[in-house]
Amino acid sequence: MVLPAVSYSQINTGGILGRVTDPSGAVVANAKVTLANLGTGVEVEGSVTPTGDYAFRGLAPGMYKLTVTAPGFTTFEETNIPVTVATTANRDVQLTLGATTTAVTVTASAVALQTASAQLGTTVGEREVRDLPLNGRNFTQLLVMTAGAASPGTTGIWGNPQAGDYRQPSINGQDTNSTGFVLDGTNNRSNFSGGISVAPIVDDIEEFKVVSHSDSVEYTGYLGGYVNVVTKSGTNNYHGAAWEFLRNDKLDARNPFLPNVNPLKQNQFGGNFGGPIIHNRLFAFGSYQGFRQRIGSTSYYAVPTPAQIAGDFTYKVDGVTPELPIYNIYSTRVDPNDPTNHIRDRFMCDAGGAPIAPNADGTQTGGTACNKVPTALLNPFALHYATLFPAPVSTPVPLTNGLDTAPQKQSQDFWNVRGDYQISSSQQISGRYSHINSPNTTSGGIIGSSFLRDSFGYNIAANYSYTITPSTVFHANFGHTWINLHLSSVWDKLDYDSFVFPVWPWACNLSTGFGSHNCWAPLQNIPGYAQVNNFNTHVGQTNIWEGTPTLDHIHGNHFIKVGGTFARHRIWAVTQRMFANYSNVQTADLNNLGNTGASVASFMLGLPYGGEMADTYPGTQQPSWTWGGFAQDQWKISSKLTLNYGLRWDLFNPGQYGTKGTTNYYSGRMDVLRGIYWIPANPGSCAQKGAAPCIPTPDGSLPAHVEIAPNHKISQVVWDNWAPRIGLAYRLRGNTVLRAGIGRYYDTWGNVDVLIVQSEGLWPDSKAVAAANRNSIYFDGTTTENPLGIVIGAGKQPDPNGPFNLVRNWLDPAYKNPYVDQWNVGIEQQFGPSTMLEVNYVGSRGRRTVWNNFLGQAPTPGPGDPTLRQPFSYIPPAQVYTDWGRNWYNALQLTMKRRAVRGLSYQLVYTWSKNEDLNGGQDDYHLMNEKGISGNNLAHVLAFGWTYEMPFGKGKKFSSSSRAANAIIGGWQLNGLLQVTSGLPYGMYYCGDTANVGRTDCYMRPNMVGNPKVSNPTISRWFDPSAFAVAANYTFGNSPRNFLQTDGLFNLDSSIFRNFAITEKTSLQFRFEAFNITNTPTWGYPNTNIQSGSAGVIGGTRSTERQLQFALKLYF
Repeated sequence: MVLPAVSYSQINTGGILGRVTDPSGAVVANAKVTLANLGTGVEVEGSVTPTGDYAFRGLAPGMYKLTVTAPGFTTFEETNIPVTVATTANRDVQLTLGATTTAVTVTASAVALQTASAQLGTTVGEREVRDLPLNGRNFTQLLVMTAGAASPGTTGIWGNPQAGDYRQPSINGQDTNSTGFVLDGTNNRSNFSGGISVAPIVDDIEEFKVVSHSDSVEYTGYLGGYVNVVTKSGTNNYHGAAWEFLRNDKLDARNPFLPNVNPLKQNQFGGNFGGPIIHNRLFAFGSYQGFRQRIGSTSYYAVPTPAQIAGDFTYKVDGVTPELPIYNIYSTRVDPNDPTNHIRDRFMCDAGGAPIAPNADGTQTGGTACNKVPTALLNPFALHYATLFPAPVSTPVPLTNGLDTAPQKQSQDFWNVRGDYQISSSQQISGRYSHINSPNTTSGGIIGSSFLRDSFGYNIAANYSYTITPSTVFHANFGHTWINLHLSSVWDKLDYDSFVFPVWPWACNLSTGFGSHNCWAPLQNIPGYAQVNNFNTHVGQTNIWEGTPTLDHIHGNHFIKVGGTFARHRIWAVTQRMFANYSNVQTADLNNLGNTGASVASFMLGLPYGGEMADTYPGTQQPSWTWGGFAQDQWKISSKLTLNYGLRWDLFNPGQYGTKGTTNYYSGRMDVLRGIYWIPANPGSCAQKGAAPCIPTPDGSLPAHVEIAPNHKISQVVWDNWAPRIGLAYRLRGNTVLRAGIGRYYDTWGNVDVLIVQSEGLWPDSKAVAAANRNSIYFDGTTTENPLGIVIGAGKQPDPNGPFNLVRNWLDPAYKNPYVDQWNVGIEQQFGPSTMLEVNYVGSRGRRTVWNNFLGQAPTPGPGDPTLRQPFSYIPPAQVYTDWGRNWYNALQLTMKRRAVRGLSYQLVYTWSKNEDLNGGQDDYHLMNEKGISGNNLAHVLAFGWTYEMPFGKGKKFSSSSRAANAIIGGWQLNGLLQVTSGLPYGMYYCGDTANVGRTDCYMRPNMVGNPKVSNPTISRWFDPSAFAVAANYTFGNSPRNFLQTDGLFNLDSSIFRNFAITEKTSLQFRFEAFNITNTPTWGYPNTNIQSGSAGVIGGTRSTERQLQFALKLYF
């Protein structure tokens, strides 16, 4: 048979297959099959194999007409056959005896059973995408219309901001980072942020399908599934649209936790146009959309008061609340009554309340205790820096004295062009280019400061197909994604040349930066106070090249596909950060740290407890490579039974940080599990090189516990990614299909790139020094001017103490990419020509999934110094990404769909599921003790979307003989999207290392001593805090993980349209859209710290209050 010239990769296309028989059921082997695209007029011919089978693969989504002829039989025609993305439709044909000049024509059903595959998925068509209410016109809000998709709430993409409410759901129990986005067959995911790179314009989308549990081995890279989007192409008819969507704050509801509605101005505008360049052969389509949003914001902050700047810390910033007692670090000495202890004196004042002048060593003699620091001890830099802060003002928020009302500004410009060309009867090519530019500005948290996040880039897709022989077709898909991200913070009070350079010469002469000295101002991190600095950092880039060649061949009733995939990922990132951290410890009683000391006093004394300086400019990250190959057979055993089986293999070769050419090849990685810091090579001695990268030992020999990585790679190649899959579909009777499938899936895209770029060590490659937690009980020379506590010359050498002062989120060097085994069994039933019901049991078991928790602490609770029980005392406990994770998912899923009949279409999905994993535990060395409900588990999810053209007016069921009456009552349309879910899981915690394992974070779970559930939960008492108690010393708490739930979600978005016909092909549409029209708040998480006085209290919502939008659209 001849496969169609419109074929290309099945991932972004669909197909039709079937069997031709005569009235007795015998196959008709000499039939001729023709398929025509009703939109473009492109027609393709095929023939039937000796087994009576035919197939058209790789069809662009749209409506088709199938024609079958054979000698001695009447001509068979079926029109309006819908072809949807990533779906193969079955169209068996029974010919009738008669003359070929006689035609039997039928119209296809509005819905079609999936009789050729066991994959799970839901297709959302052009009408639903175009007409359902979308806040900010972001199509990802419609992903809830897929069974198994759990969207906990609005998600903001840090790396690439999107217009509107962006959603990235968990699909069938997998991590949200393992949800892939595909645009016209090309991966559309940002490696840097883990989200979508270029969100397509709603009016450009032909349709999309969420595909998961596929029995096709062509799919790879993500554990959850693919969001497979296909854009519109030109047709033989010129067509287009223009639109303007408006929102402001005047009709929006107030958030119940805020006093007012923030001022808002939002405009979204654009248009598209498409049509033929050469009739039936060459088509073009283009579009543009702009987005402008300005949101008023109010930021409250605290700055040192004039009294504090002068050294008087009697009161906090409100001038009323007493500050905690402060102590003089210069008076630190051994306790004469306990040689194992140290004591400090309070600062002292004379009888008139003035601070006593200090002695030469900083101590004071005589006087009475007070909270005033002598002027001579105040740090000159801190005095100057503090004068840059705005003057304090009165505010309604406790412990703040500053207010910034700079608005949040978001802009986005998106344009898209696509072309489709029928080169010949056997060759076709298509291409698309999508471009985005999105600068965004927010307040930097204080008057005069701003934070800029500028994202720009593009996504390119190209597809080519070539019919080699009547039974063999070659397809090639190519894609390229490039996204650049620029983050910067500017405070207009800081002058680089006159201020930064004289004070912080070590913060200048950087790889990139500002000013003639190329300096940055280190962040002064004073807890509870405004944190501002100037930086131009973390420029990240997604740079992906990919290709997928495949070969389709038909042999009898076997539809065979073989192919390969390759992808090259590269992330370019400037890592430049400088900060000094302050705490109460430097001014606290060493025997009462929790109730003494003030971080602002430590700042004014110029006594940071540590900091970090990093200046890396790798230029490029060595690319990650993924290679894969697959072979698949779709075996049509009979007209009722189709079996899909195949095997794929993927090689994962993670990139290494930096390159030798930019001297940043020598970054390392801490192996917390084995007590080794790995580097790829020895760069040589600092004594010889003079600057990083170098080894800070006299002869360049590696320090203890530092070793060269195997194969000179700190991330290892993974070779064992073998993924078999099998699925079957059995037509039980005409309108009923049974399906079952099982397979293995590897994550080679979803999590890995983000982990790699965030988990490099800065020693010895970068000009980096860290002193994360000096907190010396004596003054050790660490000052604001040099928070690192060591001499740093112009050459900037790595920390001479080695890499073990680094506190990072480490990636296990032995990390392997995750995989999951998935299975499903289900039944699909068609009711009439337009309605379909599908019920599935869906299960999976994940292995090697990302596990991110603390390691390096003492493995078990116990008395005594926990560092003595650490596996490696020289490695500080740290967050570690490993492949120790596991997950389990079981669900019952239901989908009911009705295609548009008499103006009404709808889709209802319901999922009842349980999702478990090992993440978030307290006992990190005994993981099975930590098995519990996953943090993204939504036990019940229901979504219902509908569009309804009301049956009034000309040509409708209810019309009038009056033209004027028809004009009034006609043209109305109602649409809606309802989402109802159960609450999100949560558990209890408290701060303090009761187990005494050496952790400093708030990781402990309490003991449960009663029933925490209350009969009528309110926002002031969502659970009963008295049901919990701090665990006994040297034990872990017995409270389970994630065993309670937040408030469930109820959200109804609705819209009403009024369509005005201008001409036969031109119409104007007015829209009114309401999001959360019932203004039902969904309460957020309660305070789950049992030590807090507000435990069980909810302070916010996880839903958006009611918002209204108006729009005009012109169709032509």
